[in-house]
Amino acid sequence: MTLSKLYVPTFKRLYSPGELLADGVVHVVAIVAGLIAFAVLFSRIAATGEAGNGVVVAIYAAGFFLMFGFSCAYNMTPPSQLKWLLRRFDHAAIYIMIAGTYTALVSQMEDRFWAWILLAVVWSGAIGGSMMKLFLPGRWTRVSTALYLALGWVVIVAIRPVTLSLPTTTMILVAVGGLVYSIGVVFYKWESLKFQNAIWHSCVAVAAGCHYAGIAYVVARAA
Repeated sequence: MTLSKLYVPTFKRLYSPGELLADGVVHVVAIVAGLIAFAVLFSRIAATGEAGNGVVVAIYAAGFFLMFGFSCAYNMTPPSQLKWLLRRFDHAAIYIMIAGTYTALVSQMEDRFWAWILLAVVWSGAIGGSMMKLFLPGRWTRVSTALYLALGWVVIVAIRPVTLSLPTTTMILVAVGGLVYSIGVVFYKWESLKFQNAIWHSCVAVAAGCHYAGIAYVVARAA
């Protein structure tokens, strides 16, 4: 059975050349900005010899480039079996990005009990969500969207130990990033809106930038 028979997603409309160009520009800017930003952060870590920070930031960076890389490849590929396959990896990579972000963030917590609890919950959810997207594409879409948001905001259950461990600047940046991402979900669902996809991915890029700034701040301060 071919992949197209297994799952071929449907769309309300095709994106215009201008919309595709705008979406492509958003992805390229995000990836190039990520290359520069992570190079700066890794150089800072290397200068201080913090091997542990290097590992967690590498996991975080991997999630970042997997998400934007697969998103760019999927959204720029014309309708085909390859596009539907890339869609699976695109949606799965979002979970890895969320878990990678948490890994870099909670690694700086002084309360190791809550740090490990958050990591266990987030990575369990991310792995389960990724498997659902890879092997059950097109099913339980509302559940998967809710899971994205739930994993992103699960930090609330440990808000006290997190706020006691992390600087206020980091917490504000992470919260702003979470709000921008959550607002972006509205545009993700608003398929009839002109340039909807580019706006959605712009929200994702801005949210990722806020999270990077918050993580870079606390990692640099620790170093």
